Amino acid sequence: MLNIKPGQRWISAAEPELGLGTILRADNRQIDIIFTGCGELKHFTHAASPLLRVTFQVGDRIAIDQQLLRIEGISDSEGVLVYQCGNEHMIEGAIDPDQPMLPLALRLLIGQCDAGHLFDLRRMGLQRHDLPQADFEAYAMALLDHYGCRLSPVSEHAFRIALDESRLPEPFAVDSLCTFDVEAVGDASMVCIDRNHPLISATTEHFLQSHAGNAGFLIDDTLASRSAVLETLFVNGTAASHLAIDALGNVLSDYRPNEQALFRSRGSQNDLKPYQRSLERLYPVLLNKALEHAANSGAGTLQALRLVVGSEFALFGKQIR
Repeated sequence: MLNIKPGQRWISAAEPELGLGTILRADNRQIDIIFTGCGELKHFTHAASPLLRVTFQVGDRIAIDQQLLRIEGISDSEGVLVYQCGNEHMIEGAIDPDQPMLPLALRLLIGQCDAGHLFDLRRMGLQRHDLPQADFEAYAMALLDHYGCRLSPVSEHAFRIALDESRLPEPFAVDSLCTFDVEAVGDASMVCIDRNHPLISATTEHFLQSHAGNAGFLIDDTLASRSAVLETLFVNGTAASHLAIDALGNVLSDYRPNEQALFRSRGSQNDLKPYQRSLERLYPVLLNKALEHAANSGAGTLQALRLVVGSEFALFGKQIR
């Protein structure tokens, strides 16, 4: 039975468009929840409840009275969470029903996901200061491409950037020849866009503060057809670590999905409805294993995840005839 208390915030996996609901009453048989964003009161039984608990973590930004506030601390008051944002302490019932970013662990369960390749962009963004030069250049090009910038090569190490149709978070004027490699700078007029250049640092920060790539879903035909691998990214201070766990609970070192699967994921949007039952059965188990492993190793807080599934994952758990 769900551990439900009045005042808690929950969301319906069947109707996530209702926004966050607030528990009004709960007994051994029925749950009454009000969705204030749309003004609907709904009743659920424990046995058939599609409700999922919504809990944010330190570092998340939540909307209260349409203002985004960063959570600096969390406490519990008789089962109801209290979020500390600056000098303010607010019970969870005070947060807005429509949140710009839901906890990433919930997104797959309510049918939200990102294109699979964006997980790698987020991973490289978190690790950009430690990337080899070639990997940094690949990251910078992918990041700028994600924001609509067009790079035109002029020579092996030099290029120009067209920003006229870009969606960059800040305006940049880069009219000169550019390079990613400081050793390739040929004259004083060439701009070196290295890891600390504002174009990279500001755009990376904007990307990491968004939800893009924090809950990816990828179909990989090279996996066992009804299997799955959960990849996770954890951050502790400035250190980012990658963890992959398969459907049997095995930790996979140096795991990477098939390159063709990643290529096909670009520009695609997966409908998770056919996979919902399989997700509900396997995904929480894998996520709990990843969180347990991270806690034991001191990996820090969960920043992103990607579920990689075989071609027949929708049939997970069903007997093969």
